[in-house]
Amino acid sequence: MEQKTSSLLYCILVLSLITSCAQKITSLSIDKDKKLLVGKGYLLLGIDTNKDLYKITFSGPTSVVLTSQDLAKGNNYILSELEAGEYSIRKLFNSKYSYFSFNEEENYKFTITPKEISYVGHLEIVSIGYWYPQAFLQLTNRSSEAILFMKKTFPNILSNRSINYGGPGEDDFFSFLALLKGQKND
Repeated sequence: MEQKTSSLLYCILVLSLITSCAQKITSLSIDKDKKLLVGKGYLLLGIDTNKDLYKITFSGPTSVVLTSQDLAKGNNYILSELEAGEYSIRKLFNSKYSYFSFNEEENYKFTITPKEISYVGHLEIVSIGYWYPQAFLQLTNRSSEAILFMKKTFPNILSNRSINYGGPGEDDFFSFLALLKGQKND
């Protein structure tokens, strides 16, 4: 009886570890729009950092992790398929052991819309110090830069999908562009 109980507890522990792991996402590198699964959309996030970062974690319909592969020093964009819904930036790790928390802060929440490209903002990170790190962190809206990036790097995906702003606050820039595009076609 004791053997069955310990085996059952072991199985429960393993299953809980497997289901609690965050999904690692990486930026797309090929400009090929694929048929998205039901309830999925594209995340478009800009990152501007003065140091390489270790990882960023997000909570939402699925727990998500961006790894150091996409978090190199400089100005980068991440375009990745993601489950639709509301997300929050939870932690930003500047090393394996040092991180900054974002506990339910409204300025770090965003929404992914199904079947669309959701530009959620540009995460600006200026880090100083190593042993006692400090950072200036801000999620800003750079919609005009984001559309230029998409036109240059992912024109096929952009031509097949509408793009919206899903970051904090409101922005009608992409709606305005769609309206202008519609008037040119008339």
